[in-house]
Amino acid sequence: MNAELLTLVRELKARVAEGDLIASTAAAPAPRAQASVGAPAAASAEAPAAGGTLDALKEQVSACRKCPLGTQRLNAVFGVGSPSADVMFVGEGPGYQEDRQGEPFVGKAGQLLDDILKAIGLSRQTVYIANVVKCHPMTDPTNPEARGNDRPPTPEEIDECRPYLEEQIRLIKPRFVVTLGNVATRALLREEIGITRARGIWRELVVPGLERPVRLLPTFHPAALLRDPSLKRDVWTDMKNLRQELAS
Repeated sequence: MNAELLTLVRELKARVAEGDLIASTAAAPAPRAQASVGAPAAASAEAPAAGGTLDALKEQVSACRKCPLGTQRLNAVFGVGSPSADVMFVGEGPGYQEDRQGEPFVGKAGQLLDDILKAIGLSRQTVYIANVVKCHPMTDPTNPEARGNDRPPTPEEIDECRPYLEEQIRLIKPRFVVTLGNVATRALLREEIGITRARGIWRELVVPGLERPVRLLPTFHPAALLRDPSLKRDVWTDMKNLRQELAS
């Protein structure tokens, strides 16, 4: 051992004996734990509690302010329908009317959805209807009274709301999920797939906490049918497909 190293060792021993080194170590901040690659992130304080109820989850959604949508909305739009539904319909997000009434699909697109359900022997009371995000995404949130102020939710907004939607699916345990439009289909499948190519093809939706995948059927959003009535034929084909599966 050379002279410089020997001197350093003696100084360290002296500091330990005096308690200086121990005090410095105790005062130092603990290193931050690093999550393993692929490990789920730690649940936030607002994450849905496992084994809860739809009513309790609705209260969480009503109090949620995890993204700016929560501070801009008039009402959180949780969902409506049977808590034991065989079919769950999922849209992208609330619009002008939904924001005011606190219920999904109550505008013109909602009225068309009611007609579609009736045509295959279902209703708003026998299915469950929800959205990917629970608050109204607005192009100009400073002017909530403006019409035509809707926009698709951002990926960040979808990610913040995803735990609520997944918990709804876990609690309801539907046999089938029908995604309405591009945003809902991409959000649940986690794929950048267009609805024109995806619609009418059964897929499997894996939701953490469910014993088995849920069968998922993408179709066009009712709002798209209002803009282009020629799409109604495709949706009718998809709904007959769903009706056949429900009967099996």
